[in-house]
Amino acid sequence: GTGRPRYNPVNMLKTIIYGFAEEGYCSFRKLEDNCRVNIRYMYLMNYEAPSYRTFCHFVKGFLKYSLKDIFYSITKELCGKLNVDLQHIYIDGSKFEANANKYSWVWKKATEKSRYRLFEKITALLDEINADLASFGIKIDTNSEYVPEYLKEVTDRYAKIYEIDETKFVHGKGHRKTPRQRYYERLQEYTAKLKEYVEKITICGPDRNSYSKTDHCATFMRIKTDYMGNDQLLPAYNVQFGIADEYI
Repeated sequence: GTGRPRYNPVNMLKTIIYGFAEEGYCSFRKLEDNCRVNIRYMYLMNYEAPSYRTFCHFVKGFLKYSLKDIFYSITKELCGKLNVDLQHIYIDGSKFEANANKYSWVWKKATEKSRYRLFEKITALLDEINADLASFGIKIDTNSEYVPEYLKEVTDRYAKIYEIDETKFVHGKGHRKTPRQRYYERLQEYTAKLKEYVEKITICGPDRNSYSKTDHCATFMRIKTDYMGNDQLLPAYNVQFGIADEYI
């Protein structure tokens, strides 16, 4: 081959594992710096100092596809040497705070209440539109609940009946909107809002009551470290894992 010889992948794996075990989360630039000034990292890397790009390429190009096999091999080796009894596994869990905005919550119950209030507004709007369409002998069906696809279909039919052209709509101060423009814009507004509510409830899922807008996997919960001091719910992950002979 041509070029410089590659760094020993075993040494790089040991360095990465040790860095994350010591720091909790260790950036690639931090690993590069430690390999230059920290005697423990220098020993693990055999006194070589890869750049942060080398660590990045190693993780994304090598570990990404073989991490499960490496984890399985290490676990199997440890269980054999330490005589871990895998016939008895105990379930435990812990809460880890997420790196998400603390004020970006979405509450499932509040979203559902807002959605039902929107259903009432949609029904009232459709009743007004039906009164306007009475001269055509057309009536739009009303229900107790709606889906965005149905509202989109109603909006398209309404625009087709009156041949609505959005380029002729008026906006701003000093312009009076026609009733048809107001109905059409309210239909579009309610459709977009209902689609937003459906998306939020879908992201939350059946087993959660909240999530963070900046991290959909994070759920708001109370954790042991309440550094804000106001008993506020914080975005976190409730991680479940199995324990055998004190090993995760």
